[in-house]
Amino acid sequence: MRILFQFDMDHDGYIPTTDLKRSIRDSAFSFGLNPSEIDGMMVHMDRDGDKLIDFPEFCTLMSQVKRRRLLHLMFRAAQFVVPRSQRTEPFDYLQKYKCCPPPIFMLIVSVIQLAIYAYYTVEAGEGVSITGPVPTSSPLIFNPHRKSEVWRFVSYMFIHIGLYHVIFNILTQLMLGIPLELVHQWRVIAVYLAGVLSGSLLVTAVDPHVFLAGASGGVYALLAAHLAELVMNWSEVELRRTPLVRESQPFIQMEFNWVRAIILTVLIGSDAAVAIFQRYFVSKTDKVSYVSHIGGFVAGALLGIVILRNFRRHRWEGKLWWTALATYTFFIATCIVLIVAPDIT
Repeated sequence: MRILFQFDMDHDGYIPTTDLKRSIRDSAFSFGLNPSEIDGMMVHMDRDGDKLIDFPEFCTLMSQVKRRRLLHLMFRAAQFVVPRSQRTEPFDYLQKYKCCPPPIFMLIVSVIQLAIYAYYTVEAGEGVSITGPVPTSSPLIFNPHRKSEVWRFVSYMFIHIGLYHVIFNILTQLMLGIPLELVHQWRVIAVYLAGVLSGSLLVTAVDPHVFLAGASGGVYALLAAHLAELVMNWSEVELRRTPLVRESQPFIQMEFNWVRAIILTVLIGSDAAVAIFQRYFVSKTDKVSYVSHIGGFVAGALLGIVILRNFRRHRWEGKLWWTALATYTFFIATCIVLIVAPDIT
């Protein structure tokens, strides 16, 4: 960062590509580039055509020309989950990141979920299907008649009902979870598990006679956290001084926002439709609840504000942080009261 920013003469966070190219050619040793890497740098620089480069763009470019593929993927992942105006700090962090601990939580959970689904599919002897098997006798599934077995409030995330269910959850949590885990580390684990727990608590409170299976609570927590970030940073206004204009003017950054919003909407809508179909139309007994999706979404939207790293702090965000924490606490307390109250009366 220090090497790059020493060429930022007006301290606006951007360097004209012509100046950077000249500096790299004159001071290749300072940038740690050999002649072939310099040639690659010149070819790939300024792909967006704005004649400017900032620190995140420089990091991504350097990782590409130096063939550091893992680091390049990490920068690409950060671009997916961090708005452009907030990327300097996380990119500086990722530049020094040694993958210790590596972002493998989502990968490990996904492998376990797929293995358990395969086990119960073989055990049932029914073959692979869209809506089954339903292993209601499993010690992992949330059984409404065994609420005293408290591990079921979380362990149900390893059981899935049907091929679509397991594939959707695994692909979604890998697609969203790994980029989030790279940037936010252990905080993503907390949000994911909180979504799982919130889902089971809400189901027990409002739909207490159904079984609960699947990682949808955790997946929807990730979806909500990502969607909240997308909405709050939908239109980033940045002031850029470019060679193409005489003076600074607002530049609206809406980097793939519509595409990301459509993808998230399709994911949420399709999964919710399948869950509702399974709840009301598949079987008259051993019904599986979809309410956990709502609980997970609430947890992700609120705890995403509380737990995930905030790279650009505003004064009003302190109030938002406390509001989100208080709301989530009230949500959990209400669920617990609704669960316990019938037993007391």
